[in-house]
Amino acid sequence: MKYAQEIIDLMGAYPGRAFRMREIVKYVAGKTLSSEERHRVRMQLAHVMRELETMGCIFRRPSASKRGGYALYRWRS
Repeated sequence: MKYAQEIIDLMGAYPGRAFRMREIVKYVAGKTLSSEERHRVRMQLAHVMRELETMGCIFRRPSASKRGGYALYRWRS
């Protein structure tokens, strides 16, 4: 998977901290992206996050609201 190592590096360094997808995208991209590029990276990251969640490596707290909310991701230690 393309961004798995970057996610593991970021979240493994701060095991108790919850991350928003926006923070993870900024870390992985490392530069300013156009909205198309950001969307592409976000979709690839979402795929990796689902796989890591399935394997039990991360914990996902769903959004508190249906619209306009955001999920939080935390490394499971």
